[in-house]
Amino acid sequence: MARRFDFRLGTLLRVRQLREQEAKRKVAAQRAEIARLDRLNRQTADDILRQQAELLEGQQHGRLDPLSLQRGRAWIAHLRRTIALRDLQRAEMTARLQQLQALWHAARTQARIIEKLRERRWQQYVRERRRDEQAAADELAQQLLTRPS
Repeated sequence: MARRFDFRLGTLLRVRQLREQEAKRKVAAQRAEIARLDRLNRQTADDILRQQAELLEGQQHGRLDPLSLQRGRAWIAHLRRTIALRDLQRAEMTARLQQLQALWHAARTQARIIEKLRERRWQQYVRERRRDEQAAADELAQQLLTRPS
């Protein structure tokens, strides 16, 4: 009876695959966070444009008092500072994303090493099994040929 294929590093392979999946999840989460910041910046930029348009319209029609104009400009300045702060956050997140991608790549490489080893061992097992089956078939044929009639 042929022995069953047994890859002794199967547990290590599973651990490395889990590490790779975790690293991939972290990369995706970081990308999602960067996308969220980009979305917030676009919304804030739209708010600035809307506020500027309202201030311009109020000035043109003379409906805007100086205090409202000052508040509107202060709000726009606040929104611009918010965008600048988010841009700094985004730069930090992008740097962190690059680190996470490097870790993911390293985890992928480590998993692939064991996967390739498993693949080579499987091919070796298949070759040995075929050789054993061929030897058994040859022996049976030899016995049939040498059997007295």
